[in-house]
Amino acid sequence: MTSSWLDEHIAVRRPRSSPAPRYSLSRTQVWTSGLTKSEKAAFNPDSYDRSLGARLQPFDDLNLRLGTELVRSGGDNGALTSRAKWEAFWSREADLFGGLNFGLSTGGSMATLNTGYSQTVSGTLGIPVGLALEKWSTQVRLSPNMNVDTASGAMGSGLMSEIMGQTVLSSQADPYRSVLNVKAGYGVAQDTRPAASAMLEFRISPNL
Repeated sequence: MTSSWLDEHIAVRRPRSSPAPRYSLSRTQVWTSGLTKSEKAAFNPDSYDRSLGARLQPFDDLNLRLGTELVRSGGDNGALTSRAKWEAFWSREADLFGGLNFGLSTGGSMATLNTGYSQTVSGTLGIPVGLALEKWSTQVRLSPNMNVDTASGAMGSGLMSEIMGQTVLSSQADPYRSVLNVKAGYGVAQDTRPAASAMLEFRISPNL
């Protein structure tokens, strides 16, 4: 046997070990609500809840977020409660009809004052629309959802249909990225009246 014969007739395959999930605490969010009073009468009710919460995404390659929240009730007793929260999401784009967008998300919470928990599951289907508008990207989004609250025994479902448009006002050389979002929708839910909504958003972020 020669080395050339071995190269032509024998192949060696080395198994590749899958990379271990990486831990990271850099994706941490902290929020507060109601800690300070507003001087405006319209935003200063007699009783309001104060809350402090935080959540993090422990794995870089897994869209899972875990968090907790402390809430001080604004009622007469002023009870302090804690709530554990979790959420996960998944999205994918398919090369169908110009690029359909699929998404699935779920989230839930459990409070300390009761043994029940609440869970919400929602999905999204984005259908691109080729309108004759320069520099605008538009799509129709359908979002079904279902929620369960074991503490109250309530269970509901709904459907939201929206028309969304987005345009980038800045260039790639600008230090900041300016984006204009326009959205109009109509939603129906179980045991509730249909509701229409509209949103106009102007967002500025560093152009990294």
